[in-house]
Amino acid sequence: MEIPQSRRKNTRYHCIGGVELRRQEGSPAIFGNLTDISLEGCYVETVSTLPSESEVVFMLKVSETVIRGRAVIKVSNHAVGMGLEFMHLATEDQQKLDFLVGTLAGVQEMRPPEQRRVVAEDPIPAPRPLTTPTRPVPTASMTSPTKPPAQSTSPLSQKIMRTINEVNDLEQFLVKERLDPRLIAQFHDAVGHLRQTAWTMQQWVELNATGGDPFEVLPQLEAERMQMLTKLAHNVNADIDATSINEFTLGVSELYETMEGLYRRLRKMLIVDDGSSL
Repeated sequence: MEIPQSRRKNTRYHCIGGVELRRQEGSPAIFGNLTDISLEGCYVETVSTLPSESEVVFMLKVSETVIRGRAVIKVSNHAVGMGLEFMHLATEDQQKLDFLVGTLAGVQEMRPPEQRRVVAEDPIPAPRPLTTPTRPVPTASMTSPTKPPAQSTSPLSQKIMRTINEVNDLEQFLVKERLDPRLIAQFHDAVGHLRQTAWTMQQWVELNATGGDPFEVLPQLEAERMQMLTKLAHNVNADIDATSINEFTLGVSELYETMEGLYRRLRKMLIVDDGSSL
């Protein structure tokens, strides 16, 4: 649910643009559509929502105006969109935001200082351009994240990266075409798994070609399975709560038996005899 107008310090104005969000620089991007903006925040339509209070690096693009900074997610509507509150903007980006909002409000020049709501300037260097990454966020089971290989001359490695770039372009196109959010969410999750797996494959190819130990990247596949299963479980929980899944849903009995077996194995592995966790 959006913040009521009366609770906002600044008026929000309808605005059409594109948005890239990342949990941190170098992590996979979430793409969305900008719907409104103010001097203190904006709302982004996207099916790939993050939890409230998550901090993100963002890039907004409205016509030829590009604004970068950091924000916190104040409102998260599952598979619909997120309300962002700006946290840090560099001076140049603050001026761009002020001018953009002023223009939307019908004031062509920047507002006088007493009418501005200034966002604190980011104390760290301004973010680098947010381009589609070639590496994933390190997962919990990776003891030390491995840097992505340099631009490879291997035909197989180059083909892997070309394919991933094409899939990334397709995902952005589907978001812009406003397909059913449920379809886009499913596609986004599948693409995320594909990106992670393809990146691991590229590492394997590079290490194998340069005399390294390619098997050192295989634990990343296990970590990815854990991450994927956890996300799927959250989605199924949400579907059950929304009654989209019930006792008549195809495959629900098989899922129950599988999860029961998984629970027994996890309990045996993680819970000691006295019932306490390891």
